Amino acid sequence: MTLPTSGALSLNDIKGEFGGPASPSLGDYYAGGTYVPAGTSGTNGAVPSSGTISIGSFYGTGLPVISITDQNLINVTFSPTNSTQSYRLDANGKVYDVKNGSASFIEDWVTPTGAASSYEAFVTVTSGTLSSGTSGSWVALSSTRDWSVTRTSVGVNACTFTVDIRKVGTSTVLDSATIDLTAEVA
Repeated sequence: MTLPTSGALSLNDIKGEFGGPASPSLGDYYAGGTYVPAGTSGTNGAVPSSGTISIGSFYGTGLPVISITDQNLINVTFSPTNSTQSYRLDANGKVYDVKNGSASFIEDWVTPTGAASSYEAFVTVTSGTLSSGTSGSWVALSSTRDWSVTRTSVGVNACTFTVDIRKVGTSTVLDSATIDLTAEVA
C-alpha cells in the first residue's frame, strides 16, 4: 500500500509501510538503508539517502512491487550456428528474453525499477541442466544475472527452473516464477 500523497502522515504510518524497529526514528528510514530501498520516490521526489529527512519526504512512497511471470523461452537456429537461450534479470529492474546475445524486453520485475539493488534471486533447477548462471544460492540483483542453455550441434538442450526473489537480508520470498529455456539447433 502506498502512503498518502497529502494530509496527515506520521512516523507510525511510515513504519507500517516499510517496517522498522519498535521505537523508530526518521534516521531509520534513509533510502538505501535497512527499511527503505534505494531509489524510493514519492510526491516530493526521492527519499534522501543522507542529510536532511522529514516526514514530508514520504508522501506518496511505498515499498516496491516485485512481479515476475512464468516464461517459456525458445531459440531455434540452423546448423552450423550455435543456439543459446537465456533468461535475464537486469540490475535496472527489467526482465529480458536473450537469444544468441540479442535481448528483448519482457517485463519489469520490480517497480520502481530503481529499487533493484535491494533484492536478490535464487534459482532452483527442476529439470535439465543450465549451461551458465548461478543456481542453488542467493545472488544479488545489483548486478545483471543471466541463466542460459546452449546447444552446439543438431539437437535440443532444455532446462526448467524456479526463480525466487526476496529483499536482501530477509527470508521472505516476494515472488516466484517457473522458467523453461530451450536451445535447438536444427
